[in-house]
Amino acid sequence: MTNKLPEKIYGCLMGVAVGDAMGMPSSLLTRAEIKEQLGCIDGFLPAPEGHLIHNGMLAGSVTDDTGQTLAVAKAIIADGGKVVPESIGREILAWAEREGALAEDSMILGPSSRRALLQLKDGVSPTKAGMFGDTNGAAMRISPVGMIHPGDVKGAVADTELCCLPTHGTSVAISGAAAVSCAIAVALESTGSLNEIVTAAKKGAEMGATRGRMVAAPSIARRIDWALDMVTDADEKTACQDLYELVGTTVAITETVPVALALVLLAQGDPTKTALLAANLGGDCDTVGAIACSIAGAYAGIDAFPSDLIQKIEEVNKLGLKDIALALSKVASTSC
Repeated sequence: MTNKLPEKIYGCLMGVAVGDAMGMPSSLLTRAEIKEQLGCIDGFLPAPEGHLIHNGMLAGSVTDDTGQTLAVAKAIIADGGKVVPESIGREILAWAEREGALAEDSMILGPSSRRALLQLKDGVSPTKAGMFGDTNGAAMRISPVGMIHPGDVKGAVADTELCCLPTHGTSVAISGAAAVSCAIAVALESTGSLNEIVTAAKKGAEMGATRGRMVAAPSIARRIDWALDMVTDADEKTACQDLYELVGTTVAITETVPVALALVLLAQGDPTKTALLAANLGGDCDTVGAIACSIAGAYAGIDAFPSDLIQKIEEVNKLGLKDIALALSKVASTSC
Protein backbone atom coordinates (compact mmCIF):
# COMPACT_ATOMS: atom_id res chain seq x y z
CA MET A 1 0.00 0.00 0.00
CA THR A 2 1.41 3.41 -0.98
CA ASN A 3 2.06 5.92 1.81
CA LYS A 4 0.38 8.47 -0.43
CA LEU A 5 -2.96 6.68 -0.19
CA PRO A 6 -4.82 9.48 1.67
CA GLU A 7 -3.70 12.05 -0.91
CA LYS A 8 -4.67 9.78 -3.77
CA ILE A 9 -8.09 8.98 -2.30
CA TYR A 10 -8.65 12.70 -1.75
CA GLY A 11 -7.59 13.27 -5.35
CA CYS A 12 -10.02 10.63 -6.56
CA LEU A 13 -12.92 12.15 -4.62
CA MET A 14 -12.00 15.66 -5.74
CA GLY A 15 -11.84 14.31 -9.28
CA VAL A 16 -15.46 13.23 -9.09
CA ALA A 17 -16.52 16.72 -8.00
CA VAL A 18 -14.29 18.67 -10.39
CA GLY A 19 -15.20 16.55 -13.42
CA ASP A 20 -18.87 16.75 -12.47
CA ALA A 21 -18.91 20.51 -11.89
CA MET A 22 -16.84 21.26 -15.00
CA GLY A 23 -19.30 19.27 -17.14
CA MET A 24 -22.44 20.55 -15.40
CA PRO A 25 -23.17 23.51 -17.73
CA SER A 26 -22.50 21.54 -20.92
CA SER A 27 -24.27 18.34 -19.88
CA LEU A 28 -26.68 17.02 -22.53
CA LEU A 29 -25.63 19.69 -25.04
CA THR A 30 -24.26 18.75 -28.44
CA ARG A 31 -20.73 19.76 -29.37
CA ALA A 32 -22.17 22.49 -31.59
CA GLU A 33 -24.40 23.79 -28.79
CA ILE A 34 -21.48 23.93 -26.37
CA LYS A 35 -19.49 26.09 -28.77
CA GLU A 36 -22.51 28.32 -29.47
CA GLN A 37 -23.67 28.77 -25.87
CA LEU A 38 -20.48 28.42 -23.84
CA GLY A 39 -17.55 28.74 -26.21
CA CYS A 40 -14.49 26.70 -25.31
CA ILE A 41 -14.88 25.75 -21.65
CA ASP A 42 -11.64 26.45 -19.78
CA GLY A 43 -12.93 26.54 -16.20
CA PHE A 44 -16.04 26.38 -14.04
CA LEU A 45 -19.07 28.06 -15.61
CA PRO A 46 -22.68 28.54 -14.51
CA ALA A 47 -25.37 26.61 -16.34
CA PRO A 48 -26.62 28.44 -19.41
CA GLU A 49 -30.03 30.04 -19.04
CA GLY A 50 -32.83 27.58 -19.71
CA HIS A 51 -30.66 24.48 -19.28
CA LEU A 52 -32.90 21.41 -19.36
CA ILE A 53 -31.69 20.07 -16.00
CA HIS A 54 -29.22 22.49 -14.41
CA ASN A 55 -30.85 25.86 -15.02
CA GLY A 56 -29.80 28.36 -12.36
CA MET A 57 -26.82 26.38 -11.04
CA LEU A 58 -23.76 28.42 -10.12
CA ALA A 59 -20.27 27.93 -11.50
CA GLY A 60 -18.56 25.10 -9.62
CA SER A 61 -21.81 23.40 -8.61
CA VAL A 62 -21.84 19.61 -8.51
CA THR A 63 -24.77 17.46 -9.60
CA ASP A 64 -26.25 14.07 -8.76
CA ASP A 65 -23.02 12.37 -9.85
CA THR A 66 -21.21 13.72 -6.81
CA GLY A 67 -24.27 13.50 -4.57
CA GLN A 68 -24.74 9.80 -5.20
CA THR A 69 -21.01 9.12 -4.92
CA LEU A 70 -21.00 10.66 -1.46
CA ALA A 71 -24.09 8.63 -0.53
CA VAL A 72 -22.16 5.46 -1.41
CA ALA A 73 -19.15 6.70 0.56
CA LYS A 74 -21.33 7.47 3.58
CA ALA A 75 -22.84 3.97 3.54
CA ILE A 76 -19.42 2.29 3.27
CA ILE A 77 -17.94 4.38 6.08
CA ALA A 78 -20.95 3.77 8.34
CA ASP A 79 -20.64 0.01 7.76
CA GLY A 80 -16.95 -0.03 8.66
CA GLY A 81 -15.71 -0.59 5.14
CA LYS A 82 -18.24 -3.20 4.09
CA VAL A 83 -20.41 -2.75 1.01
CA VAL A 84 -23.95 -3.69 2.00
CA PRO A 85 -26.65 -3.41 -0.71
CA GLU A 86 -29.33 -2.45 1.83
CA SER A 87 -27.19 0.41 3.17
CA ILE A 88 -26.22 1.60 -0.31
CA GLY A 89 -29.85 1.63 -1.41
CA ARG A 90 -30.97 3.39 1.76
CA GLU A 91 -28.39 6.17 1.47
CA ILE A 92 -29.03 6.81 -2.22
CA LEU A 93 -32.79 6.86 -1.60
CA ALA A 94 -32.34 9.29 1.29
CA TRP A 95 -30.23 11.54 -0.93
CA ALA A 96 -32.85 11.41 -3.71
CA GLU A 97 -35.65 12.34 -1.33
CA ARG A 98 -33.68 15.27 0.12
CA GLU A 99 -33.02 16.56 -3.40
CA GLY A 100 -36.61 16.08 -4.58
CA ALA A 101 -35.25 13.80 -7.29
CA LEU A 102 -38.24 11.46 -7.17
CA ALA A 103 -40.80 14.16 -7.96
CA GLU A 104 -42.72 13.52 -11.17
CA ASP A 105 -41.34 16.64 -12.86
CA SER A 106 -37.72 16.09 -11.77
CA MET A 107 -35.08 15.21 -14.34
CA ILE A 108 -32.23 14.83 -11.86
CA LEU A 109 -32.11 11.04 -12.01
CA GLY A 110 -31.34 8.76 -14.91
CA PRO A 111 -33.99 6.23 -15.99
CA SER A 112 -32.49 3.18 -14.26
CA SER A 113 -31.89 4.90 -10.94
CA ARG A 114 -35.30 6.53 -10.86
CA ARG A 115 -37.13 3.27 -11.58
CA ALA A 116 -35.15 1.35 -8.98
CA LEU A 117 -35.36 3.98 -6.26
CA LEU A 118 -39.12 4.16 -6.60
CA GLN A 119 -39.19 0.40 -6.10
CA LEU A 120 -36.93 0.66 -3.07
CA LYS A 121 -39.28 3.26 -1.64
CA ASP A 122 -42.13 0.79 -2.10
CA GLY A 123 -40.24 -1.85 -0.14
CA VAL A 124 -38.73 -3.94 -2.94
CA SER A 125 -35.53 -5.70 -1.86
CA PRO A 126 -32.27 -3.94 -2.83
CA THR A 127 -31.14 -7.22 -4.39
CA LYS A 128 -34.09 -7.10 -6.81
CA ALA A 129 -34.86 -3.43 -7.39
CA GLY A 130 -32.01 -2.91 -9.84
CA MET A 131 -32.43 -6.00 -11.98
CA PHE A 132 -33.23 -3.91 -15.08
CA GLY A 133 -30.73 -1.09 -14.54
CA ASP A 134 -28.31 -0.89 -17.47
CA THR A 135 -27.24 2.76 -17.80
CA ASN A 136 -24.19 4.69 -16.55
CA GLY A 137 -25.50 5.52 -13.06
CA ALA A 138 -23.69 2.50 -11.66
CA ALA A 139 -20.30 3.68 -12.91
CA MET A 140 -20.73 7.35 -12.00
CA ARG A 141 -20.96 6.67 -8.24
CA ILE A 142 -18.72 3.59 -7.90
CA SER A 143 -15.44 5.34 -7.08
CA PRO A 144 -15.62 4.78 -3.27
CA VAL A 145 -15.53 1.04 -3.92
CA GLY A 146 -12.28 1.43 -5.83
CA MET A 147 -10.93 3.68 -3.06
CA ILE A 148 -11.29 1.01 -0.37
CA HIS A 149 -9.53 -1.65 -2.46
CA PRO A 150 -6.10 -0.19 -3.36
CA GLY A 151 -4.40 -2.65 -5.70
CA ASP A 152 -7.10 -5.30 -5.18
CA VAL A 153 -8.95 -5.96 -8.43
CA LYS A 154 -10.81 -9.05 -7.22
CA GLY A 155 -12.03 -7.33 -4.09
CA ALA A 156 -13.12 -4.30 -6.09
CA VAL A 157 -15.17 -6.43 -8.50
CA ALA A 158 -16.90 -8.35 -5.70
CA ASP A 159 -17.90 -5.16 -3.87
CA THR A 160 -18.84 -3.45 -7.13
CA GLU A 161 -21.52 -6.06 -7.68
CA LEU A 162 -22.92 -5.48 -4.19
CA CYS A 163 -22.89 -1.72 -4.70
CA CYS A 164 -24.67 -1.98 -8.06
CA LEU A 165 -27.49 -4.31 -6.99
CA PRO A 166 -29.94 -1.70 -5.60
CA THR A 167 -30.24 0.15 -8.92
CA HIS A 168 -28.05 -1.48 -11.61
CA GLY A 169 -27.94 -5.23 -11.12
CA THR A 170 -27.36 -6.21 -14.75
CA SER A 171 -24.19 -7.73 -16.15
CA VAL A 172 -23.47 -4.76 -18.42
CA ALA A 173 -23.87 -2.21 -15.62
CA ILE A 174 -21.68 -4.20 -13.25
CA SER A 175 -19.13 -4.64 -16.02
CA GLY A 176 -18.89 -0.90 -16.62
CA ALA A 177 -18.82 -0.06 -12.93
CA ALA A 178 -16.15 -2.71 -12.28
CA ALA A 179 -13.99 -1.25 -15.04
CA VAL A 180 -14.04 2.07 -13.18
CA SER A 181 -13.56 0.68 -9.67
CA CYS A 182 -10.66 -1.51 -10.78
CA ALA A 183 -9.02 1.35 -12.67
CA ILE A 184 -9.20 3.42 -9.48
CA ALA A 185 -8.00 0.57 -7.27
CA VAL A 186 -4.87 0.16 -9.38
CA ALA A 187 -4.41 3.92 -9.91
CA LEU A 188 -4.15 4.37 -6.14
CA GLU A 189 -1.07 2.12 -6.19
CA SER A 190 0.35 3.31 -9.50
CA THR A 191 3.51 5.34 -9.74
CA GLY A 192 4.16 5.01 -13.45
CA SER A 193 2.45 4.17 -16.72
CA LEU A 194 -1.26 4.53 -17.36
CA ASN A 195 -1.16 1.17 -19.14
CA GLU A 196 -1.59 -0.81 -15.92
CA ILE A 197 -4.70 1.22 -15.11
CA VAL A 198 -6.19 0.48 -18.51
CA THR A 199 -5.34 -3.20 -18.11
CA ALA A 200 -7.08 -3.26 -14.74
CA ALA A 201 -10.15 -1.56 -16.21
CA LYS A 202 -10.45 -4.15 -18.95
CA LYS A 203 -9.98 -6.99 -16.48
CA GLY A 204 -12.63 -5.49 -14.23
CA ALA A 205 -15.00 -5.15 -17.17
CA GLU A 206 -14.50 -8.79 -18.13
CA MET A 207 -14.98 -10.05 -14.57
CA GLY A 208 -17.97 -7.80 -13.97
CA ALA A 209 -19.68 -9.00 -17.13
CA THR A 210 -20.11 -12.45 -15.53
CA ARG A 211 -22.08 -11.04 -12.59
CA GLY A 212 -25.65 -9.86 -12.03
CA ARG A 213 -28.60 -10.58 -14.29
CA MET A 214 -27.23 -11.47 -17.70
CA VAL A 215 -28.30 -9.13 -20.50
CA ALA A 216 -27.29 -8.92 -24.14
CA ALA A 217 -24.88 -6.01 -24.52
CA PRO A 218 -21.66 -4.97 -26.27
CA SER A 219 -18.39 -5.88 -24.58
CA ILE A 220 -17.19 -2.94 -22.51
CA ALA A 221 -13.67 -4.40 -22.37
CA ARG A 222 -13.45 -4.52 -26.17
CA ARG A 223 -15.01 -1.08 -26.51
CA ILE A 224 -12.33 0.27 -24.17
CA ASP A 225 -9.72 -0.98 -26.64
CA TRP A 226 -11.67 0.61 -29.49
CA ALA A 227 -11.88 3.97 -27.74
CA LEU A 228 -8.21 3.92 -26.78
CA ASP A 229 -7.23 3.20 -30.38
CA MET A 230 -9.04 6.40 -31.40
CA VAL A 231 -6.94 8.61 -29.16
CA THR A 232 -3.58 6.92 -29.68
CA ASP A 233 -1.41 9.08 -31.95
CA ALA A 234 -4.41 11.26 -32.83
CA ASP A 235 -4.61 15.02 -32.40
CA GLU A 236 -6.93 16.17 -29.61
CA LYS A 237 -9.67 17.61 -31.84
CA THR A 238 -9.89 14.52 -34.04
CA ALA A 239 -9.77 12.17 -31.07
CA CYS A 240 -12.64 13.93 -29.28
CA GLN A 241 -14.73 14.17 -32.44
CA ASP A 242 -14.29 10.45 -33.09
CA LEU A 243 -15.17 9.52 -29.50
CA TYR A 244 -18.30 11.67 -29.69
CA GLU A 245 -19.46 10.46 -33.10
CA LEU A 246 -18.40 6.80 -33.00
CA VAL A 247 -18.25 5.53 -29.42
CA GLY A 248 -20.91 7.93 -28.20
CA THR A 249 -21.58 10.05 -25.10
CA THR A 250 -25.16 9.18 -24.13
CA VAL A 251 -26.20 7.63 -20.80
CA ALA A 252 -25.36 4.15 -22.15
CA ILE A 253 -22.69 2.63 -19.92
CA THR A 254 -21.18 0.89 -22.96
CA GLU A 255 -20.35 4.39 -24.25
CA THR A 256 -19.56 6.34 -21.07
CA VAL A 257 -16.92 4.06 -19.56
CA PRO A 258 -14.79 3.54 -22.72
CA VAL A 259 -14.92 7.26 -23.49
CA ALA A 260 -13.95 8.19 -19.92
CA LEU A 261 -10.89 5.95 -20.00
CA ALA A 262 -9.91 7.27 -23.41
CA LEU A 263 -10.00 10.85 -22.08
CA VAL A 264 -7.73 9.92 -19.18
CA LEU A 265 -5.22 8.56 -21.69
CA LEU A 266 -5.62 11.56 -24.00
CA ALA A 267 -4.93 13.89 -21.05
CA GLN A 268 -2.00 11.73 -19.93
CA GLY A 269 -3.57 11.36 -16.51
CA ASP A 270 -3.78 15.08 -15.75
CA PRO A 271 -7.05 15.61 -13.80
CA THR A 272 -7.77 19.20 -14.87
CA LYS A 273 -7.09 18.44 -18.52
CA THR A 274 -9.28 15.35 -18.26
CA ALA A 275 -12.15 17.39 -16.82
CA LEU A 276 -11.87 20.04 -19.52
CA LEU A 277 -11.83 17.46 -22.31
CA ALA A 278 -15.01 15.91 -20.91
CA ALA A 279 -16.73 19.28 -20.44
CA ASN A 280 -16.17 20.21 -24.09
CA LEU A 281 -16.97 16.76 -25.47
CA GLY A 282 -20.76 16.98 -25.67
CA GLY A 283 -23.43 14.61 -24.38
CA ASP A 284 -23.43 13.38 -20.79
CA CYS A 285 -20.49 15.64 -19.97
CA ASP A 286 -20.87 15.73 -16.18
CA THR A 287 -20.98 11.95 -15.84
CA VAL A 288 -18.15 11.32 -18.29
CA GLY A 289 -16.19 14.00 -16.46
CA ALA A 290 -16.90 12.64 -12.99
CA ILE A 291 -15.79 9.13 -13.98
CA ALA A 292 -12.75 10.14 -16.02
CA CYS A 293 -11.51 12.71 -13.52
CA SER A 294 -11.98 10.31 -10.60
CA ILE A 295 -9.56 7.90 -12.30
CA ALA A 296 -7.13 10.70 -13.14
CA GLY A 297 -7.40 12.04 -9.60
CA ALA A 298 -6.63 8.64 -8.13
CA TYR A 299 -3.63 8.37 -10.45
CA ALA A 300 -2.20 11.86 -9.92
CA GLY A 301 -3.34 12.64 -6.37
CA ILE A 302 -4.77 15.79 -4.81
CA ASP A 303 -1.61 17.84 -5.42
CA ALA A 304 -2.27 17.68 -9.16
CA PHE A 305 -5.37 19.88 -8.76
CA PRO A 306 -4.94 23.67 -8.83
CA SER A 307 -5.80 25.13 -5.43
CA ASP A 308 -8.38 27.49 -6.91
CA LEU A 309 -10.41 24.56 -8.25
CA ILE A 310 -10.38 22.83 -4.87
CA GLN A 311 -11.34 26.05 -3.12
CA LYS A 312 -14.21 26.71 -5.54
CA ILE A 313 -15.65 23.21 -5.14
CA GLU A 314 -15.74 23.53 -1.35
CA GLU A 315 -16.87 27.14 -1.37
CA VAL A 316 -19.87 26.46 -3.61
CA ASN A 317 -20.89 23.01 -2.43
CA LYS A 318 -19.56 22.72 1.16
CA LEU A 319 -18.95 18.98 0.79
CA GLY A 320 -16.10 18.44 3.23
CA LEU A 321 -14.35 16.13 0.79
CA LYS A 322 -11.07 16.06 2.71
CA ASP A 323 -12.73 14.60 5.81
CA ILE A 324 -14.66 12.03 3.75
CA ALA A 325 -11.45 11.05 1.95
CA LEU A 326 -9.67 10.62 5.29
CA ALA A 327 -12.45 8.33 6.55
CA LEU A 328 -12.27 6.27 3.36
CA SER A 329 -8.47 6.12 3.68
CA LYS A 330 -8.78 4.65 7.17
CA VAL A 331 -11.17 2.01 5.85
CA ALA A 332 -8.82 1.23 2.96
CA SER A 333 -5.83 0.95 5.31
CA THR A 334 -7.55 -1.58 7.55
CA SER A 335 -8.72 -3.67 4.60
CA CYS A 336 -5.26 -4.08 3.05
